[in-house]
Amino acid sequence: MEKKIIFGTLGGMVAGSVVAMAIFMGLLGGMTEAWAREFASCLKPMDPTWWLVASLLFSLFNAILLHKFGVSTLKGGAFAGGWIAFFIALWYGLFNASTFTAYTWEWLPLDVLGNTLAGVAGGAAIGWIYGRMK
Repeated sequence: MEKKIIFGTLGGMVAGSVVAMAIFMGLLGGMTEAWAREFASCLKPMDPTWWLVASLLFSLFNAILLHKFGVSTLKGGAFAGGWIAFFIALWYGLFNASTFTAYTWEWLPLDVLGNTLAGVAGGAAIGWIYGRMK
């Protein structure tokens, strides 16, 4: 069980991080840079190391949940990972948009969509790995 969760965590982290980077640094890169310039006075220098640590922790959470749910397919992992990421991103986004000036209501749907897609990719990888490690 521990080996399954470790490999699921690592696979989910890599898949989710690649998708998240493609969305937030690629597709939305210009928008992210403009946002960072506009709110530079309240931002720390961005350190991607902590993004990867956060991705690892989120993937561990997903790997444990998907293991408890009995997920063992790519499709099952994609659906479960997507729903988990959607609700967490929506909760976090609503909280931040209603509390912090730098997290705008315009950014909320993009953030939720991007994180949900990353969750789908990470969950799919975890489900696929779990199916291979029966």
